[in-house]
Amino acid sequence: MVVMVVFRSCLTLKIFIGSMIKRIRDYGKKEPNRDAHKIYIVCEGKGTEPAYFSFFENCSSNLEIITIPPTEGTDAIKLMEKAKEQLLGEDRTFTVEYEHGDTVWFIFDTDLNEAEGKIEPLRIFCEDMNSHITDNLDEVKPYKAWNVAQSDPSFEIWLYYHFYSDTPEEEEVEEYSSFKEYVNGKITGGFNFHRDPIRLEDAIANATLHLTKTEEGKLMGYATEMPVLGKEILKFTKSELDKLRNKLR
Repeated sequence: MVVMVVFRSCLTLKIFIGSMIKRIRDYGKKEPNRDAHKIYIVCEGKGTEPAYFSFFENCSSNLEIITIPPTEGTDAIKLMEKAKEQLLGEDRTFTVEYEHGDTVWFIFDTDLNEAEGKIEPLRIFCEDMNSHITDNLDEVKPYKAWNVAQSDPSFEIWLYYHFYSDTPEEEEVEEYSSFKEYVNGKITGGFNFHRDPIRLEDAIANATLHLTKTEEGKLMGYATEMPVLGKEILKFTKSELDKLRNKLR
């Protein structure tokens, strides 16, 4: 009974803090200016990823994050086709402005993408796009505008690293029906998208410790390429995140 009361009290406190952060952010939100740096997120998930990245929207007037969720299928090849349609096609919805340093990030899980050989074609596509950035833009220096942020086994490993610096224990993971369920169980009350992204710097540091690949260049288990994107977001939002953390001390 005592344990249950303590758990409920902690959960209530976390919900309260989360709502308070949301109120603080809503009060001080900043509309992006016309020349704001844009980050396009082309992702597999319709819920988790958009919910996570929405936390950073309006944190800085110099940053705009646009999430492009899937409509048909969620594998890496379909994400590539979605990006071509939304960002490159004649009837595109958005335009990547290299003059402002805009970037595109493909966010996906290893799972069947690797087994079915769908990751390499996407990486090659990004390399090809990056190699042609300066073709008609002499004033723009070459940079990695098109990027991949793969996670193994899933995007939830990035959420996990917001709280933990060690990799998950296999024995614990096996007790759950999915890795997503494991992460929600590991983090008391589950990951709170209104509050927990404030730990971005912790996540970058923790995930970087385990960002390893095989000799063939394949991502190792419990690794994610999200720290690279995390650093790009942090560059524009650090002062705001620091303010939020200080207000909650």
